[in-house]
Amino acid sequence: VFIGLAIAVKSGDSSTKMSDSNLTVVTAPDQESAQENEQFTVPEYVPEEIKGENVALTGKASANGYTDVYTPVYANDGDRNTTSYWEGAGEGNDQLTIDLKEECTIHTVRIGLNPATIWGPRTQTFSISVSEDGENYKEIVASADYDFDPKEGNEVAIAFDPVKAKSVRLTITKNTGAKGGQVAEFEIYSGE
Repeated sequence: VFIGLAIAVKSGDSSTKMSDSNLTVVTAPDQESAQENEQFTVPEYVPEEIKGENVALTGKASANGYTDVYTPVYANDGDRNTTSYWEGAGEGNDQLTIDLKEECTIHTVRIGLNPATIWGPRTQTFSISVSEDGENYKEIVASADYDFDPKEGNEVAIAFDPVKAKSVRLTITKNTGAKGGQVAEFEIYSGE
């Protein structure tokens, strides 16, 4: 087989002859430097600046459950770019709580996932509650769907009227990206 192929190539035997009718000439535009097609570029995401201090960083995280090694201590360690995240047990009522060092007046919560594109878009359904004594909680943000998209930083910031809190609880009832709720960073902002 190889011998016959070599003979055909060497003799130039071809059933199609080149002519102007079956030849298309393509020319490239003049280019002095590298160019990038704007359809393939994604604008850099710039996170919303939130006034105040993220008091969750000095708090203690706890949860009513977790999956595998994704324990609650990862939810307020200041790291969103690795496998440092909490994932709930996925039983329909995952609760992640941050006990603050002291009572604070808080005004905004930001929930973030790892911003890498491998963390594809997802929707999580959750509510936010606060407690002044660490035992009795009142809901300050009703349960709603929140979209997380790596093109938009994989984060959601929720502002509300200032409220006093010693503990802040996130209750996640649904996640379209995993069985349990997922939080890489649970940020809580105080204007004090």
